[in-house]
Amino acid sequence: MIDHLKRLATELIGTLTLCLIAILAMSGTVQGDAGRLVAGWAYGLGVLAVMTFFGTASPVHLNPAVTLAIYATGRGSLVRVLACISGQLLGGCLAGLVTLWLLAGEGTAMGAPVGIFTKTDSLKTVVIEGFLTLIWAGAFLACVVGGKGSDTVPLRLGLAVTGATLAGLPFTGAAMNPARALASAIATLDFGTLWLFVAGPLAGGAVAGLIGRKLLPEVPA
Repeated sequence: MIDHLKRLATELIGTLTLCLIAILAMSGTVQGDAGRLVAGWAYGLGVLAVMTFFGTASPVHLNPAVTLAIYATGRGSLVRVLACISGQLLGGCLAGLVTLWLLAGEGTAMGAPVGIFTKTDSLKTVVIEGFLTLIWAGAFLACVVGGKGSDTVPLRLGLAVTGATLAGLPFTGAAMNPARALASAIATLDFGTLWLFVAGPLAGGAVAGLIGRKLLPEVPA
């Protein structure tokens, strides 16, 4: 029980930190390619920083889709999954409230993930978010669960998230994380597109987990 509470607290603080980094970076930049570069690198480097700081004992997931991917490989208990996701969602909620207080309407729509498809094509938004999240979750599984990377895990994941973010920013805003999207939804008090950033990433995480189930070492009996 204590272990699950520690995991919940770690995921809460880590996700809160990552969401604030991503939202502040996106809110404080100008529109266009320069702003996307700043936002993309901030998101990826945020993952690197948070995983380095909070992942000394056990790597933090920071993303419900990543937690789902791990569970889909057959690893981890349902209680652990619920503890992780609860912490991540609470972290996202707190990040949204802190953003609302800090920016109070300033910035570019509170750093909300918005792209050319977000308001016009729900299906394309879900597909792109799912594909990009598959990359994030797949990289996590390969580096952490598969044991490839050791001390370089935060760097590898940070670069993977950076690449996926830069690719998706013009089209969907590249949240790739339900907790990250929830933070902006709370900050803007606009939940109209939140379901897109829940459905897409969770589908991508599930697919990554099913692929990992075939490719990763078998779970010890």
